[in-house]
Amino acid sequence: MGSKERRLSYSVAFKIKVMNYAEKHGNRAADRCFGSPPTEKMIREWRKQRKDLIKADKSKKTLCSCVPKWPKFEKNIKNWIIDHRKNGIAVSTKMILIEARRIATGMPITDFVGTTLWCERFIRRNGLCMRTETTIAQTLPREYERKIIEFHKYVINMRKKLF
Repeated sequence: MGSKERRLSYSVAFKIKVMNYAEKHGNRAADRCFGSPPTEKMIREWRKQRKDLIKADKSKKTLCSCVPKWPKFEKNIKNWIIDHRKNGIAVSTKMILIEARRIATGMPITDFVGTTLWCERFIRRNGLCMRTETTIAQTLPREYERKIIEFHKYVINMRKKLF
């Protein structure tokens, strides 16, 4: 069996740098200049994506737009989650999926499956997280210092009695 080659990924900034060089000197020259991994074919593909690459975040490596298929549908679900959280109700992924399926049946969406993978992507797309905010914190007793001192005195007295 052959060894698996690891796929390389390049940042958008690097792709633009290679493209600019390729426009001045050609794809083959860019291939030779920047090494063997960015092949001539890759450079051709990047040049086809030029407009999208220029618009993209320069620190990212892919052109994943993360554009929702049904923006109005996802907006309704996001509003539902925000409303529940404002009311102090914790929302789980299972609850999101159930609500999403319910909303999808009410809208003219026929091909919505509602998988956990969709839910994870939805959460990431909308900048949500599954942590819940705690509203009740423990408070110390009013006279905790006095009670601690009394406890220490009690322990010391008990030790004196034993020894």
